[in-house]
Amino acid sequence: MSSRMGFALAAVLLLIAAALRLWNLGTLPPGLHDDEITDIRITEAIRQGRISVFYDLESLGDQGGREGLYPMLLAATTTITGNGLIDYRIPSVLANLLMLAVVYALAARLYGPLGAVAALALLAVGMWPTLLARSLGRETLLPLLVGATLLSLARALPVYYQPPPREPGTAPFAALGLLLGMGFYLHPAHFLLALGCMIFLAYMVVSSQPLSSRTLSYIGFAILVMIIVAVPYVISSIRLPELDGAGRVFGAYRATNQPLLQTLLDGLKGIFFIGDASPVRNLPGRPLVDLGSGLVIVIGLLAALNRWQRPRFLLPLVAFAVLMPVAFLRPASPDFSGFAVLLPVLALFFGLGVSTLYHILRPAVRPLLGLGLVTLLALNLIWSTHDLFSVWPAETSVRSAYHGRIAQLAHHIDRTARSLPTVVCIPSVTSLDPQPRLTDAQLLILMMHTRDKVIRYADCGSGLVLANGGEHQQVIFTAPDTLAKMHPYLRAWLRQSEFLNAADLPPDSVALMNVSNMLADTIGRFTTTAPVTYAPEAPGGSDLTLPPVSFGGNLTFLGYEQDTTDAYHPGDVVTSIVYWRVDGMLPPDVRLFTHILSDPAAIISQTDTLSVLASHLHRRDIFIQITFVPLPPSTPDGNYMISIGAYQQSDDQRLGVLSDGQERGTRLFLVDHGITVTAS
Repeated sequence: MSSRMGFALAAVLLLIAAALRLWNLGTLPPGLHDDEITDIRITEAIRQGRISVFYDLESLGDQGGREGLYPMLLAATTTITGNGLIDYRIPSVLANLLMLAVVYALAARLYGPLGAVAALALLAVGMWPTLLARSLGRETLLPLLVGATLLSLARALPVYYQPPPREPGTAPFAALGLLLGMGFYLHPAHFLLALGCMIFLAYMVVSSQPLSSRTLSYIGFAILVMIIVAVPYVISSIRLPELDGAGRVFGAYRATNQPLLQTLLDGLKGIFFIGDASPVRNLPGRPLVDLGSGLVIVIGLLAALNRWQRPRFLLPLVAFAVLMPVAFLRPASPDFSGFAVLLPVLALFFGLGVSTLYHILRPAVRPLLGLGLVTLLALNLIWSTHDLFSVWPAETSVRSAYHGRIAQLAHHIDRTARSLPTVVCIPSVTSLDPQPRLTDAQLLILMMHTRDKVIRYADCGSGLVLANGGEHQQVIFTAPDTLAKMHPYLRAWLRQSEFLNAADLPPDSVALMNVSNMLADTIGRFTTTAPVTYAPEAPGGSDLTLPPVSFGGNLTFLGYEQDTTDAYHPGDVVTSIVYWRVDGMLPPDVRLFTHILSDPAAIISQTDTLSVLASHLHRRDIFIQITFVPLPPSTPDGNYMISIGAYQQSDDQRLGVLSDGQERGTRLFLVDHGITVTAS
C-alpha cells in the first residue's frame, strides 16, 4: 500500500470515527455518572480561582486525590464554549480524534501505511474507544498521552519503518520532555509510562543503536525539560503525600486482596471474551475487541516478541509491559477505564499483525486478506453502532448510573426554555449551594446548556411561581415525588395543568399551565377580601387599605388567603398564604418575614423564608408563598395579629411599604388573618 492511499483511507476512517463520536453527543451517554460529576465540580472550583496540583475529593463525598490538569483544561475550554453536556464532552471528542491521527502517524512510522490504516481502523470503530470519546474524565486523555509520547520517542530516535531523510532536530525531544513532565499532572498511570520511556531510552543508549553525540545531548535535554516541568508536582507530593499519584497507582487493587493470577486472567478475558460489567463503561459483558481482531493482536504481539531487538518492535513491547498493571491490576477486573492507556499499544499490535499477515501470505492470497479486513471493519462498525446507539442506552442500569431522568429533563429544558417560561421545582432553593453530594437540582444545572436567568426556581412545596401573570408556562419536577409532597393549596393550582407525556421524558415530570384567568380572578378577589393596615408606627398611622400594596425593591403585595381555623392550640403551626408580584429586578438576598404578635411591638413567634429563587424572577411574575409559623408551647390564650414584610438578608435592611411613592413603614398587618389561641 502506498503512503498516498494509506492517507486517503485514514481520512475516510477519521470521518467515520468523527460521525460515531459526534452523533447525538448531547444525549448519549444519557447524562453524567458520579466520576464525571466529580470532575465537573473540580472544574467549577478552578473556574472560581481554586487552582492546585491535587484536589482532595473528601469535600465532594469521595475519597483520595485527583490531579488538576484535566479539569483545568476543561475549565479553559468551557469558559469559551459555555457549560452543558455537549460543551463538557467536546474536549474529549477532539482529544480522541487527535489520538487516532497520532496513532496513525506512529504506526506508519513503525510498520508502514498498511499497519497504520489497520491500527486506526481498530480504534475508529471500537465501542469502548467511541464511548471513551463521549465521556468526561482524565482517562479520555490517556490514549492521546500514550500515543503522543510514543510518537515523540519514535521521531526523536532511530525507530522507523523507513529511514527519514534527515536527523531529527530539537522539536521531538522538546515535545518528549514536555509530555513526560505534563503527564504527571494528568493521571498516576503516567509514572509507569515515564518508567517505560526511561527503559527504552536506556536500551537505545547502551545497545548498538546508531546514536550520534548530538542525539545523546538531545536526550539529556528532554530529560531536563521533564524534570523542570515536574518540579511543582514533586513539591506538592512531598507536601501532600496522602494525595499524590504514586500511592494511587495500585492502591485500589491492594485494598481488594484479590488473587493476582485471577485478576490477570479476568483482564485477558475482558479483551477477548467477557468485557467490563459496568454499565458506565460498556454494554455489560461485551469484550474490548472481537475475537478475530483479538487473534490479529496476538499475531502482532508474537511478531514483536520475535524481533524484539529492533527498536520499532521493542517500543510497543516496553509500553505494553509497563502499562499492563494499570489495565489488569484493578479492584474489579476487567475495568475498561484501566485499558484506556493500552488502546494505542493494542492498536499498534493489530497494525503489526495485519502487516505480518500481509508479508507472509502469497501475493495471490493477499486480496483475500484485504477482503477479510474490510469485512471485519464493516462488522465491527455495525456491531458498535447497534450496541452504542440502540442497546446500551436502553439498559435500565445505564440510565440509573448516568442519572438519566435528570438528563432527560435537562435536554427538554434546553429545547424549550427559550420559548416557554419554565419553572423548575427543587427541594429547597438553598440546594443550589455546594454540598458533598449534589441534589437533583444541582445535577440538572450541570447538565443544562441554559445557564442564564431565563429559568425560574421554586421549591414547589411551599412556594410556586406563576410566570408572566399566570400565562402559558411549564413546571418541571426534578424529583418523582414532588407533586405528592406539595402543599394541597399549591397542588390545587397544578390540577389546572396538563402533563406532557413523551417518549423522551420521564412520566409526570413536565406540567403545562395556563392559569392567567384563574389568577386574575383570585387577585381581583383579594382587592375586596384581603384588607391590610399599615404599621402603627408608620407615618400617617395604621390606616386601612386594600391590596395591591407596593414595597421597595420592586416587590408588590397582592393579597392573602383568610385563615378559616377557629382556634389554634399552643405548639400548633399557623399557615399563612400570601401572593406577591415582581415589578423589576429583586434584591437577590430578599427574604419574607411573618410575625405573630400579641401587640404591635411583641413578637411571640416568627418565620423568615423565601421559597423561590429571587435572582431568577422576572417582571410580571407572581409567586405564592406559604409560610409555616410554629406557636410556642407556652403561648397564652388570646387573640394575635399577623404582620408581614420583606428585608435583605445581607444587612437585615427591611424594604419599605409604599403608598403613592411615600414610605408607610416596613410591615403590613393582615386584618382578616388574626388568630385565636386557646389551650382547651
